[in-house]
Amino acid sequence: MRYKMMLGLMMTLLFSGNVIAGDLAAGKKIFDQSCHYCHKSNYDEKFGPGLAGIIERRDAAWLDKFLKNPAEMIKTDEYAQTLHENNKYGLTMPAMPEMQDAKKRQDVIEYMKTIE
Repeated sequence: MRYKMMLGLMMTLLFSGNVIAGDLAAGKKIFDQSCHYCHKSNYDEKFGPGLAGIIERRDAAWLDKFLKNPAEMIKTDEYAQTLHENNKYGLTMPAMPEMQDAKKRQDVIEYMKTIE
């Protein structure tokens, strides 16, 4: 009985959109097509900060919110404000069209977990 309840709960979360597994290969592809123009896969800055170790500084939920709507996060989140204020080019990350898709955001976050 307990097994069926847990299975039901997991299925509900999975199909409600609350749990989305990221695809590493798809995330790398998106990064290579869109993100690498402004971000490096190390600690060096380009137009935006280097992304090495980002998952150690921010959790996946924060990254998901930021990738979806960077401008809103800059208004409400102290860390996002600091990133914006410290950008030597005065740039703000745009709301990328592909980052409006929850699955694509999770794929990119999955890739970000590997950037050390």
